[in-house]
Amino acid sequence: MKVLLSLLIIAAIAVGCSDNPTAPTNGGGIGGSGGGNTGSVVYTVSVVQDQAAQNYFEFKPNIAVTINTITANCPAAGVNNEQVTDDGTTVYDANNPAYVGPVNVLALGQQWTFTITGKIGSNNGASYSVTTNFTVR
Repeated sequence: MKVLLSLLIIAAIAVGCSDNPTAPTNGGGIGGSGGGNTGSVVYTVSVVQDQAAQNYFEFKPNIAVTINTITANCPAAGVNNEQVTDDGTTVYDANNPAYVGPVNVLALGQQWTFTITGKIGSNNGASYSVTTNFTVR
């Protein structure tokens, strides 16, 4: 598996980072809806759980992309422009999504907004910026 993104949100989301991560499985627990589109890149955002029942945001792009940054906002969770930086070279797609977390402050009805920047295909591709919304259900 590739790099596990970790999102540091002071007093809201615990820091999680590993060079040898295991991807969350058991996608139950909290449902939601999310998606975003800018040009040809569309992200589907969901919440998944790992074997220890910790929640992670999962970011599935519709095409192969790299990620430079993911910026999160959720007023109900006290999250304001919190940013995680990826390596900008790992390629993600629908079969190899990016994960952020663990997330400890999820509650039903929360509205999250993520702005994701990177490049299409590889770190030599065209730049993109996508804003996607996610509601915890």
